[in-house]
Amino acid sequence: MNGIEISMAAEPLFQLGPIIVTNSMLVTVLVVVLLTILSVVVTRRMTIVPNSRLQNLLEMIVEFLLDLSEKTAGRGVGRRVFPLIATFFIFILTANWIALSPGFGGSITYLNFHHQVVPLLRAPNADLNMTSAMALIAVVVVQIVGVKMNGGRGYLKELTTPLLLAPLHFIAEISHVISLAARLFGNVMGGEVLLIVIFALIPPVVPTIFMGLEAFFGFIQALIFSVLTLVYISLAAGHGEARAEKHA
Repeated sequence: MNGIEISMAAEPLFQLGPIIVTNSMLVTVLVVVLLTILSVVVTRRMTIVPNSRLQNLLEMIVEFLLDLSEKTAGRGVGRRVFPLIATFFIFILTANWIALSPGFGGSITYLNFHHQVVPLLRAPNADLNMTSAMALIAVVVVQIVGVKMNGGRGYLKELTTPLLLAPLHFIAEISHVISLAARLFGNVMGGEVLLIVIFALIPPVVPTIFMGLEAFFGFIQALIFSVLTLVYISLAAGHGEARAEKHA
C-alpha cells in the first residue's frame, strides 16, 4: 500500500488540454496498443492452415466466441454481433490479466499535476467510467438489434405489452447498464484491493495463489459480460429472429 490511499475513482495523472488523463486511461491505451500490435503480427503471415502456435491459439479463441455467439443469440444474429462480443471479451480479459502484472496496486507511483502521489497504473475495469461506457454500448446495440429484427413498431409493442408493465420494461432496459457496469467494476476493483492487502500483509509466496485465482476470475468476468450482452441481444431479437429463420 506504500502510504497510498485506495480510491474508488481513477486517479488523475496529467492534463492534455481539456482532457484529464487518469491512470486507468493510461493502461487502457496500453491494452489497445498491445492488442493492435498483436493483431498486426498475427495477421501479417496468417495462413489458411495455421503455421504457428500463436495463430492456432487465437483461432481457437475466435472459434469459441463465434460458437458461443451463435448458440446464444442464434446463427443470424450471433454472426452479426460476433465482432462486438469478441471485442468485449478480448479487451476485458486482456485488461484484467495485465492488471496482475508488477507495477499495479500502487507499487509504482506518480506525482500528478495536483502534486499528489498516486498509483501510476490502474486496471481499466477498476474504473466505473470504463465499465459504464462498455455497458452503454452493449445496451444501445441491444436496442438497435431489437428494432432491426422486429421493426420499430414491433419492438415497441414488445416493450409495452401488457401496457401496465411498460414502465417496468423500460426500467429493466436501463438497469442492464447498471448491472453490466457495476458487476464488472465491483469484481475487478475488489480483486485489486484484495491483492494489495494480501501482498502487504502476507509473505510473497502465498499471494501467488491468489493471483492465480484472480486470473481465473478475470476470465470469468470477461465471459459473464459477453454472455449477458448476448442474452440481452437474444431477448431483444425475440420473435424477429424466429421469423427470419423460418423464412430462410
